[in-house]
Amino acid sequence: MLRSLTRWPLMSTSITESHAIVIVGTTGVGKSQLAVTLAERYNGEIINGDALQMYDGLPIATNKLPIAERKSIPHHLLGCIRLEEETWTVGKYVRSATAVIEDVIARGKLPIVVGGTHYYTQSLLFEDSLIKTGPTEHLSAEAQEKRWPILGATPKEMLEWLRVVDPEIAARWHPNDRRKIRHSLEVYFTSGRKPSDVYREQQRASSKSMPRHDIVSENTSQETKDAGRSSSPMRFNPLILWVHADLDKLSSGLDRRVDQMVDTGLIDEVRSMHGHLQTQERSGTLVDQSRGIWTAIGFKELLPYVLACAGAEITVRKAEGLKKQAIELTKTATRQYAKQQQRWIRGKLLRALQENDTLEKLIILDGTELSQWLQNVEAIAVDAVDAFLKGDPLPKSTLLPTLSKDILVPKAKGHIKARYCDICNITMMTQQEWDAHPRSKKHRKAARTPVDWQALYPRAHHQDNLPEHDDR
Repeated sequence: MLRSLTRWPLMSTSITESHAIVIVGTTGVGKSQLAVTLAERYNGEIINGDALQMYDGLPIATNKLPIAERKSIPHHLLGCIRLEEETWTVGKYVRSATAVIEDVIARGKLPIVVGGTHYYTQSLLFEDSLIKTGPTEHLSAEAQEKRWPILGATPKEMLEWLRVVDPEIAARWHPNDRRKIRHSLEVYFTSGRKPSDVYREQQRASSKSMPRHDIVSENTSQETKDAGRSSSPMRFNPLILWVHADLDKLSSGLDRRVDQMVDTGLIDEVRSMHGHLQTQERSGTLVDQSRGIWTAIGFKELLPYVLACAGAEITVRKAEGLKKQAIELTKTATRQYAKQQQRWIRGKLLRALQENDTLEKLIILDGTELSQWLQNVEAIAVDAVDAFLKGDPLPKSTLLPTLSKDILVPKAKGHIKARYCDICNITMMTQQEWDAHPRSKKHRKAARTPVDWQALYPRAHHQDNLPEHDDR
């Protein structure tokens, strides 16, 4: 874990305006530690912006900052949702976080939002950014399923239903993407309109007014990647600190962190959570493991190993093999998550800031080298926050970072449309994937016409099947 290396005198700052600090970045770059350092210096309080850290469970898997490292700084919306409670939506988070921020400011303190769920952060930053669907949009998932039973069906069944009511939007979702498919049906049921029409309307509205930013759906974490954009001012006056790290160099550190998590009790944590899950199911409570805390990286990867060890007798060698495989899957999923987080910042958050002419509120900090954390991250962050709170121009060095400028240019993304290869039994989501697939080794092998050896060599085949006889 990173240690605070603060060498600057602490400032007892009284916040009289709607200032807020927002810290973003991939997993494993030290966002939480930076938040604590700034909170100590500027009389701040921390608001969690990580969707899974809001739940009371899996503190190791979700990387909750240990209590000892919080330095007595108040942390809000951290471990506040009991496992038995309904899964929060991004809309509920925004309402709760906004209330906390207003309270922190009212008490003369500095709110510091930190977390890796960037669609939550972006929804919080930009006002009126949630798609409004209808008077029933705030129903819980359980209440929705009672009212519209199809929402509790399998992804395949829901997708078939969606293809009937809105084939256009159905073609954009992967058949296994339960959250996107379900949310599209939620939009249909709660608004009485096709989801594709709702998104198109948002796009038309955004084209008439600049600046614009990406829409964020209230009921899911994913639709923001595919919906349109809408004009909206910021909720408060933020300074955004992006702790950036080169992903290639970060990967080895993420792997080491997974090993540390295992050493500090991750497997026991998964075992305990599974025990809670069994208790819930025995009591007749069905738990949707595709949502909330149950989707945490590490839980689903390590669970097969935990179950195997708890079942029939298993050899030490096989158990070690399963454990090694589960740990490698956890490392892979963690690296993939870091890539997704960076793509979101580049392709969504930065674009929103650019289109709102507020890119100057972004400070990029180079967190690639931990040995240079003090000068590259902490020192620059302190200088920037000092200037921000005083109303002075932000340090020029932070506006023109030494990092390559191409990180500020969102990469082009192929058109999204699900295409199914019945030969390989897989679904592809972009034109690039579809065009490349026929050339893949897997497809060429599967598409190869089987050789009819009997037709080619009938006599040999006939000889092989002659009845046995005695040559004596």
